Amino acid sequence: MKNIKFLFIAFSILFFSCNNDDSSSQQTEMRNLTKMYEEIISISMVNNSPCVNPAEWSFTAIGSKACGGSTGYIPYSLKINVPEFLKKVENYTNAQAAFNKKWGIMSTCEIILPPTGVDCVNGKPTLIYSNIP
Repeated sequence: MKNIKFLFIAFSILFFSCNNDDSSSQQTEMRNLTKMYEEIISISMVNNSPCVNPAEWSFTAIGSKACGGSTGYIPYSLKINVPEFLKKVENYTNAQAAFNKKWGIMSTCEIILPPTGVDCVNGKPTLIYSNIP
């Protein structure tokens, strides 16, 4: 009987320690994704450059939903290094897709329609969505 208790306790410790490693690893990967996203937001100048002329702004899809498609869209200033910025967005989107697959993340499957443009509202770049009849 003592052997069964010992095996049960040993198995429980092994199981929970493995689970904690996975949880810790998942949390670490999530923090890395968050850092990547925050860097993208910073580089986009969406929060640190006043929007006066909508023609100086554009937008791109960002992120990867577990069931496919982007998680949203982000405006960015055309005054930045656009190719470098779009590469960072692509890297983030690919990393999020890999994270979703690795950890079995689930999401809603609705399709997020792209905006039709960017406008300046109260000095902030704002995505515009047309009304679909």
